[in-house]
Amino acid sequence: MMFAEARSEVRRVGLALLTIVLLGGCSEPEPPFEPLIEHDGPNVLLITLDTTRADHLGCYGYQRPGNPRPISPHLDAIAARGTVFTNAFCTASITPVSHASILTGQNPYTHGLRVLHGLHEYRLPDEAETLGETLRSVGYETAAFVSAFPAGSRFGLAQGMATFDEDFLQDAESGIVTADGTVNTGQNQRRAGDTTDRALAWLDAHLETAEKTDEAGQGGAARPFFLWLHYFDPHDPALLPPREYLDARPIVAATRSEQLKQTYDLEIEYMDHHIGRVIEALKARDELDNTVVVVVSDHGEGLGDHNWWTHGILYQEQIRAVMIVAAPGQPAARTFEPLVRIIDIMPTVLELVGVDSTYIPPTEGVSLASVVAGAKSIDRPPSPQPDSSEPGLNESAEESREADAEAPPRLVAYFDAVNTLSAYGETFLRQRGRRDDMLFGICDGRWKYIHHFHHETESELYDLENDPGERKNLYGDPQQRRQAARLLKLLLERDLMPGKRRSEAMAAEDIERLRSLGYVK
Repeated sequence: MMFAEARSEVRRVGLALLTIVLLGGCSEPEPPFEPLIEHDGPNVLLITLDTTRADHLGCYGYQRPGNPRPISPHLDAIAARGTVFTNAFCTASITPVSHASILTGQNPYTHGLRVLHGLHEYRLPDEAETLGETLRSVGYETAAFVSAFPAGSRFGLAQGMATFDEDFLQDAESGIVTADGTVNTGQNQRRAGDTTDRALAWLDAHLETAEKTDEAGQGGAARPFFLWLHYFDPHDPALLPPREYLDARPIVAATRSEQLKQTYDLEIEYMDHHIGRVIEALKARDELDNTVVVVVSDHGEGLGDHNWWTHGILYQEQIRAVMIVAAPGQPAARTFEPLVRIIDIMPTVLELVGVDSTYIPPTEGVSLASVVAGAKSIDRPPSPQPDSSEPGLNESAEESREADAEAPPRLVAYFDAVNTLSAYGETFLRQRGRRDDMLFGICDGRWKYIHHFHHETESELYDLENDPGERKNLYGDPQQRRQAARLLKLLLERDLMPGKRRSEAMAAEDIERLRSLGYVK
């Protein structure tokens, strides 16, 4: 059975039928679901870290100024068991958009979720094929525990999850964005401790069910599980760790900016503590050595860099991802420096757990399983090579061909910020120094190009090898015109523009939740 036929059969028997309490609850028991096959592979634990900068974790070399206490010992321990990808890219610095790419292995222009809120494309289409759907179709028990509304079912991210717990949704209060640009998340989030409590209760129930059937002589081997945990703590300081946690770790800062940065680090530390609880629980239940663990951030945070405190645009502090993979029987304590993307996670997981290609949907990512197994490089498919017959940026056709010839085939990362479809509005954006524009970016590892669709003369080109902080925009440098032309052509070969899918109007209560998160003015 080919993939399309297999997927059709999955949907026929009800894989896509989830029972979810959308306004504040965990899923109710479903009718018995029969997978296409019973695949006997390792478990999968996917941990997504909202708004977490890679350069604020110990395993990426971070040490807090004036504070010797490790910020992320449990994440560092996961890294020590596997491979740390030091140059991973998100597809957007917006939570639902980036999560859709993690869960489908596709870029935003393909999976169709482009914005957090707007008239178009705020929801992952039902026809999208997710990691949860694929794993459930081959016999995995699937469950997700998310910590904030932007990672929730309203954005189509529950597809394939037999259990989807978002039991934190409340009537929203009016939200604001502070003068520093810090988002006020209101009531529509929960702490890492609460999310972890619920996830561990589910894990216990899943494993205990298998033990009871074993005792009854009914064959007690538990189905492998796919558990997705989403943590939101570093997103903003509106919901802080518990008072007793804060009292034991006082913040001493001379300025508001320093205070916010220390708070950001403290929320990462708190989140890390509860991730440690999950890992210890797997150890105690003899499951860790049979579990592929993937840690990835959906995006980073400005923290004042490039005069931007939060996220939503495309500089490295916002678009570089945490990405760690630890798999049973694979080498430990490795780092991998070449460019990779969050869209590579889905094919990597499916290869690591041994799912037959018959059941794997098409993705735009590539499997990194060979790297996790110890390879020093991956087979990089050639990047699309544009037709040089039509020069761009006022260059000659000869210059264009020379630029193409100089650029070796390589893996490239795509990312975007389709701001004109958001709910911010032009006045709000201008007040914070941000143009109401659509940004489309591409990076080949060294060269990074950000195309400003409505204000093309403000486009940006950076040499990350010599300017990792993106301080010198080379877009207007005549000596680098060919690099800009080459990367622009790679962008233009893609079907980038949003507006093709019209989502249903978002309910008033959901708009209020987004208002409490600071996303709607």
